Amino acid sequence: MRKISTLLLVAVTAIAVHATDYNVPITVTVNGVSSDQTGVITIVENNGLYDLTLKNFMLQSEAGPMGVGNVELTEIKPYQDGATTLLAASKQVTITDGDDPSIQVWMAGMLPPVNVILRGKIEGERLRCYLDIDMTESLQQVIQVAIGGGYQLPNPSFEAWHTSSGKYVEPNAWHSFESATGSLASMAGHHLDKSSDAHSGESSARIFATSILGIIANGTMTTGRMNAGSMSAANTSNNAYLDMSKADVDGNGDPYYVPLYSCPDSIVAWVKFKQGKANSAHPYATISAVITDGTYYQDPEDKTYSNIVAKAKNNQIVTTDDKWVRISFPFVYTENAVDPEAVLITISTNADPGQGSANDEVLVDDIEFIYNIQVTGLKIKGKDIPNFSSEKTSYEIELDQEVVADDIEVAVSGKSVHVIKDVTKTTDGYNCTIEAISADMSEVSSYTVMVKDSSTGIRNMHPASKQQMTLYTLDGRQVQAPLSGLIYINRHANGTITKSLR
Repeated sequence: MRKISTLLLVAVTAIAVHATDYNVPITVTVNGVSSDQTGVITIVENNGLYDLTLKNFMLQSEAGPMGVGNVELTEIKPYQDGATTLLAASKQVTITDGDDPSIQVWMAGMLPPVNVILRGKIEGERLRCYLDIDMTESLQQVIQVAIGGGYQLPNPSFEAWHTSSGKYVEPNAWHSFESATGSLASMAGHHLDKSSDAHSGESSARIFATSILGIIANGTMTTGRMNAGSMSAANTSNNAYLDMSKADVDGNGDPYYVPLYSCPDSIVAWVKFKQGKANSAHPYATISAVITDGTYYQDPEDKTYSNIVAKAKNNQIVTTDDKWVRISFPFVYTENAVDPEAVLITISTNADPGQGSANDEVLVDDIEFIYNIQVTGLKIKGKDIPNFSSEKTSYEIELDQEVVADDIEVAVSGKSVHVIKDVTKTTDGYNCTIEAISADMSEVSSYTVMVKDSSTGIRNMHPASKQQMTLYTLDGRQVQAPLSGLIYINRHANGTITKSLR
């Protein structure tokens, strides 16, 4: 009987623990400079809590990769936002040596414990996480690690390039006529160069127009693939297109499409634009972005497409007087019942096909999607938080009712905001924490509401002079022994609320 009981215990334990390895792209940003790598993230679900391990974490340097080690966060409390599991934590972590045989020395043994802030989500088989690793004490910097693709563009700063054909190059994840399809692809010419004139980093993409047999050929770059099918510039057989069903790859081994699994609110880019010869009738360059379900789509369109999720377009980019200019324009969403799977971005030297001059050029750098996370209102038990402002993060109200997370209503302005709501019982009420997190996990807005129960008489029984300050973590859990270097919410004896770094 004892053996059977032991077997049952082992079986139950095995069921309670679930581990998944995610092979994902990783973008590491140090001092504003980003580098891409791939890595394995292990997520272990154990009795309702999660452990996350970033294995064999490395930093890129001119001398090659530097091994940092394994970064592990344990006992992370999950939150549900519809079908999405959200993970949020702020923990002190001791990095351990990795096991990649190509790395001779790991920095882990030389590093003190570091503070790590995690924001992450699991959506079906997809993982997206954002880690802030505070190595100020050892390396004088905070390292930002974006884990998982499909929420921002790969190679957005045009630092990585590959050979497309012959002597020509294209930015990784971007393409021009150098890799075009179509019956006239061999005549399309050269329209894209790497430029050392950059808004950030060391390079940008230079897109330029040419003249072919007296016809202006606009310079064009896309995240999809170019097709050259007609001598008439306005013919829609000259287009940029994407089709996730195609297996073609470019000179870097990447497909001719970029996945996008979320709904950004706008797109931002830094540009320099000049016309070789001023053309008052056709003075504008253009950038467009179309989010689709991943099935075939082309720009310009040759028919009405029902697979479009949203469109964003700026076709009035004026000359910038040799200055880098930030442009931003919003996505407009359709009512089509399709999910986002891919995005087609197209940048051209003129908004009108075959117009402009042979020496027009656009330099582009630092393209990103913007996910708004502004909280515009809070309610608890159907009652508005008085005088709420998105800039004010701490509130205190009186409410003589039990409060649970589902009693909190959060109004937000973003299309794809995730919200974490947590409620902790205190001696005289409830501590409510609310976090609005962007879809790419990079940004967060945090709010705290202390709900006092005026009916208990506790405040009368314990004069303020005798009360002690109560400490809470950012995810709303009360702590007795705060750790050095972490941020806490402080509930003072007089009822006021502050934040502090211990």
